[in-house]
Amino acid sequence: MKILRWFTSTNIDTRFSIKRSLNDLFQDTPTITFDLTEHINTFHQNKIWEKPKYRTEYNSIYSESELNLLKSIKIHLHSKGSPYSNTHNYEKVISNYIDIEKIERHKILSSNISTSTQIAVIEIEFDSLKKIIDNLSYQEEKDVGVLLEKYLTSENLEAFYELRAIKSIVCEFLQFLIFNLHLNFLTHEYEFSFTDKPNYVGFTTVSEDSSIHYETDMISFLNHYIYFDLKNNQVAELMRRTSHFWHLQNSSIHFFLDALKDEYVTHTNFIKLVFTLESFFGKNISNDYITLTVPLFIGNDIARMKEVRAILKESFNQRNLIVHGSEVFNTNKTVLIEGKATSIGTLFCELKNIIILLFHFCIKENLFLNKSGTKINHELIFKLLPNGIASKK
Repeated sequence: MKILRWFTSTNIDTRFSIKRSLNDLFQDTPTITFDLTEHINTFHQNKIWEKPKYRTEYNSIYSESELNLLKSIKIHLHSKGSPYSNTHNYEKVISNYIDIEKIERHKILSSNISTSTQIAVIEIEFDSLKKIIDNLSYQEEKDVGVLLEKYLTSENLEAFYELRAIKSIVCEFLQFLIFNLHLNFLTHEYEFSFTDKPNYVGFTTVSEDSSIHYETDMISFLNHYIYFDLKNNQVAELMRRTSHFWHLQNSSIHFFLDALKDEYVTHTNFIKLVFTLESFFGKNISNDYITLTVPLFIGNDIARMKEVRAILKESFNQRNLIVHGSEVFNTNKTVLIEGKATSIGTLFCELKNIIILLFHFCIKENLFLNKSGTKINHELIFKLLPNGIASKK
């Protein structure tokens, strides 16, 4: 049995998710572990390998045979009182899983893991007859003869292509978890977590017995800030429900995950978030129609409906300013929403929450279970208000 481990950074904030003593804050055991193993069978039944590819990275084609190799998949989140970048504390986390002395330090540093505040370890057990790919030392990498003879062998290449397919499957599971985390935990003015540059971090190891292989694999899937509140944790229940339609092509989910892939928020993220909102509706639906209907679906009272409508109208306004080149995007810029000064960063977070609530509405109405992709339209509204608004008088 081989073990693939993917070490990367995360902004899923689990530091306060459990009651901890002062000493616990400096422990290097996982704060939270998500076990996704049960969903391997569901994804197999739904033929996840037939799902159209939508990511631009780690989107290698895989088949049923590669999925069958997976025996377990767990995601461990490590958090403590100080960043793991301090005094090379990230090495302690790594050492919990592998013999760090078997990997040259410059290779680990090339993954950017040394910048991590919090660390995620994705751990996959898989059953494969392929060999562990040979590692090359720093000196060997500079010798073309050694590179051809020791590394670029048929056995290594076969193992490499299998491993590439498995990593593509792992990223599918990873985004499945992230989507459900977003569904579970709304954002409350967390624009403080936005950064001024993207931060890709990560490396993978494959081990079996005493053999270990290393590769730099830098990702940013887990970098968007999520505050994990254990009291409101229903992620497992959500995953069991969403797993039944995850194999279907859903542009709303894909736009949403793409918009929230990083903590580096630009005009592109904002536009994709607006695209996400529009993707819930059919073709040729106007902005006015969207700003009228969405508050009806997610608002609990008139005041909230008016607030949602104002947020949506300003979001469309900002999108138009961006795409037509009228303004440069700035998360610190202030706009007025119902007479209240609001930063673009806060507007981004509010729009994100509205979309999350819209996802919940669609899941409740079973709109995502239809392979053809049921959209919100007037037929749905007629169904929800079968007797008309006038009958409510």
